[in-house]
Amino acid sequence: MMTFLLFQCSKNLYSTKRVNTRFALILLLCIGAVWASSCSQKNFVIPRNVDEYYEQALEAFNTEDLSRAQKYFDVIKLQYPASKYADDAQYYLAEINVKKNENILAAYNYNQLRRTFPNSEFAKISTYKAAMSNFRQSPRYDRDQDYTRQAIKAFSEFQALYPKDSLSVEAGKRIMELRSKLAEHDFRTAELYLKLQAPRAAIAYFDLVLGNYPDTDYVEPSLLGKIKMQVRLKRSIEAQESMRIYRQRFPQGKLKDDADIVENAVKQLASGVEVRTFSAP
Repeated sequence: MMTFLLFQCSKNLYSTKRVNTRFALILLLCIGAVWASSCSQKNFVIPRNVDEYYEQALEAFNTEDLSRAQKYFDVIKLQYPASKYADDAQYYLAEINVKKNENILAAYNYNQLRRTFPNSEFAKISTYKAAMSNFRQSPRYDRDQDYTRQAIKAFSEFQALYPKDSLSVEAGKRIMELRSKLAEHDFRTAELYLKLQAPRAAIAYFDLVLGNYPDTDYVEPSLLGKIKMQVRLKRSIEAQESMRIYRQRFPQGKLKDDADIVENAVKQLASGVEVRTFSAP
């Protein structure tokens, strides 16, 4: 009724020559605001039960109204924990975290769903998405790798629980990528110790790569790096054994030219010839 009266008023004002055009425009904007407000209030009716909470929460999620969706899913989670929508609410809360780039909270909420609702239809995908949340938190190789290790553990758990699932293959690819990052972390640390003229510490980190990440591309350069340090430390017997292992494992290695130089140095050391010191990379 109010909208109608305002409209009539504006109509009369327009028919009068003395009306101020600017005032009429403002009046029309007020009419639009009243109409928009009434529509808004009509669309966002306060939910009265769990079904309405879920319906409005899902609608808000699908329209990217994440704050309202989160609010209503939280209500379902806290006030209706035994309802049929409880696991849905937990899942969508994690999905909202992902949309907001809150990966730590996302991993927590996905894992919370798995623990609280192990038989939920969302349990499997939540296991994978929890791992992906940690994967997205994994930093560059030169930073702390705690989230990298957490992601590997989570992907491995998914493979153990769902070995025949198609996502298990994807999990394996992610694990390989993360393991390569850990290998690079240790390999670059070994190189740093070479620059610091600390061959024993360098060998220790080369050994970490060789022992923990034998399936990565950093094994060959790590083994050659270790042999170089053994030569530098004049550990002839150890260098010969390491060279034998290298030739056995990498008969057509990518670093063949470098390996030939290293092998020549090992032979010189064994024969008592003075060997040049390998420089840091």
